[in-house]
Amino acid sequence: MRYSIALVALGLLGAQPAAQAAASNKELEAQAAVMESRLGALEQRANQSLVELQQQIETSRQELRTLRGQIEEATHQLETLQQQQRDLYGDLDRRLLLIENAGGTASPGASAAPAAPEVMFADEAAVYGDAFAAMKAGRYEDAAMGFQLYLTKYPKGPRADNASYWLGEAQYVQQDYTAALKSFQSVSAFPESRKLPDALLKVGYCQYELKAFRNARGTLQKVISTYPDADAAKLAQARIDKMNEEGR
Repeated sequence: MRYSIALVALGLLGAQPAAQAAASNKELEAQAAVMESRLGALEQRANQSLVELQQQIETSRQELRTLRGQIEEATHQLETLQQQQRDLYGDLDRRLLLIENAGGTASPGASAAPAAPEVMFADEAAVYGDAFAAMKAGRYEDAAMGFQLYLTKYPKGPRADNASYWLGEAQYVQQDYTAALKSFQSVSAFPESRKLPDALLKVGYCQYELKAFRNARGTLQKVISTYPDADAAKLAQARIDKMNEEGR
């Protein structure tokens, strides 16, 4: 009898470590599950933060490009005004020379009205300037009308390429992507334009918004291969990366 009791006691003592080990394993598994859940949540937050950061970087780059475009426009306008001033002084010198050669006589009112090219030049600059001022002020509908007016009156004017580009920008901001696409594509008619990289990039953006993803990808790849050193190439690659993440 005493021998049986001893065996039972020994059995109970042997079972205790096994039960404790099983309980310890379950506790460790529970802790591991909690840790895995936390890591998953942290990973999800990190991925979301990276996507948001990429979007912020792309937005900042676009704002910088717009600012640079405005600086280019202001520089171009200054150069144009300086050239206009030089032309006016040159024309004045020619008129004075003619008067001197004629013995100091001139018909009344000979210089009262400006020459026709000068009037056209001044009007061309004013039409473009009004449209660009509306663009900078955020009056995109007025800006679009102004640039369309410029292109109607001066389709081959000195600012026709820029007018086409900014018309596309005004339409793009208003989410008229079909019209914006045509405007950006029309910049290619000016092979010497400095707006060609930006315009081609915006063609890809418009195709993306119109859900023509294959065309958009091809256009963005063309930006990278044609203008590898331009800022537009970096933005094109960023949009391609976004399309890859979206599976498009």
